Amino acid sequence: MMQKYFKTQRLAAGIYTGIVMIVFIYTLCFMTEYKDLFGLKLTQNDQISFFHDYILQIFNKQIFTFAVFGVLVILLSFLLEIFGKIPDKFALIIMELSLLLCCACSAYALFNLQAIESYYAGLDFQYLRLESASDYKPHFATFRIGLGIYISYILCCAFYIVAIGRSHFKFQKNQKKRSTRNG
Repeated sequence: MMQKYFKTQRLAAGIYTGIVMIVFIYTLCFMTEYKDLFGLKLTQNDQISFFHDYILQIFNKQIFTFAVFGVLVILLSFLLEIFGKIPDKFALIIMELSLLLCCACSAYALFNLQAIESYYAGLDFQYLRLESASDYKPHFATFRIGLGIYISYILCCAFYIVAIGRSHFKFQKNQKKRSTRNG
């Protein structure tokens, strides 16, 4: 029975590792997707320039930091031997707090992606042609892909939290049963 819980824990850790890599790649793609909006000088494009420099770039840095933290949680999983054994109380607390922080960061990214997409939808791109960006078309697919990725990330974190918590508590319960039988 414990093997089943441990396999679920390893599966959750593997899925988490995969989704973190997807999130990391997404942050890099998201950063480059809107590069056409960089360096606008005309006052007609001030709103677009402000969006790129002060909204989008700050958000880019934040989600990149969140993605790096997700990678650090993978390293923490290896250091705490989550892939190789059932976590002790210390490892469980550290991992669950880290994963809850990852969930919070993803929720933050979800809400901000929606807000940034709304702001982006309201921008007037008609004067971009004056700055050699004549064929610019707004790109909304990147925002929608991000929503799917961050929702998946939250679900994977929740699955990982439940899997390691379940393994730990079932193991503790089995240990108590063994000690009462032997004692």
